[in-house]
Amino acid sequence: MKPEPGMEPIPGYRLTQHLGSGGFSEVWEAMHASGTTYALKFLDCREMPPALVANEVRVLIKLREVQHPNIIQLHDVCALPGYLVLRMQKADGNLFELEDAYRELTGTVIPPDHVIDLLEQAAMALDFLAAHPRQGDGFQRTGLQHCDIKPSNLLVMRHTLKIADFGLCRSALAHTHRRRMMGTPPYAAPELYEGNITSHTDQYALAMTYCVLVPGERVLLPFEPGIQPRGLPVDLARMRNREAPILARALDPCWTNRWPSCMDFINALKSVVLTPRRSGVQRILTPLRRTGQPVHAS
Repeated sequence: MKPEPGMEPIPGYRLTQHLGSGGFSEVWEAMHASGTTYALKFLDCREMPPALVANEVRVLIKLREVQHPNIIQLHDVCALPGYLVLRMQKADGNLFELEDAYRELTGTVIPPDHVIDLLEQAAMALDFLAAHPRQGDGFQRTGLQHCDIKPSNLLVMRHTLKIADFGLCRSALAHTHRRRMMGTPPYAAPELYEGNITSHTDQYALAMTYCVLVPGERVLLPFEPGIQPRGLPVDLARMRNREAPILARALDPCWTNRWPSCMDFINALKSVVLTPRRSGVQRILTPLRRTGQPVHAS
């Protein structure tokens, strides 16, 4: 079964448009008979061992219990031949799409104060996951790490940021399946290249997301796929002096040297980056690609 427009993979939910694709998944917009739209994520399980598929189902069911205003709501997990289908909230777009909207309408990238406001919401959700343990079915008392934080997994719904795509979510201080590398370079923390997850793994990715989104003389060092970075992924000599030590701590290759929490990192960054907002400056709240004309806020 290959998803196509007009299909009803789940009775009452008609596929209306393709929203995006990943390595093993596709996301589609679906219209319910009531008129409400949802996002359906199709996870391709055809090449996965049955035991691994069963474990993924248990993990996803547990994730359905996680409730936070900055975490995308997972409503259901359905099994179809060869696929797992996740029915979720539908957002307006991700941070890369928001950046594209800014470039198209203003000629600039997302302003730093808007980036920090959005990443602060992500930090609150990540600290919530790290502080709320789930036991059994792959969850341990050390709490959870998302393990794949990046702009495409950070969604926007007007003023609100929502973290999505928990396919790699695992307990902190655990080993990955067969100690394989997880995450997406250059956002993946060095410990993920060794198959390890720590309580500060997501903080590294959050700092990398800031470096990618915020304008300025930021140069990412070259990465070779699958090769663990031995130093900082950002040339801090080209960063603003006030930001450099804060980012260097969040990006420290040794996870125990990073900030105590994601919010500690964001608060430190806010103290040196934020400036008073100018009256009349508008923010773009909704990416263009999926919604036609963007929504602004003064």
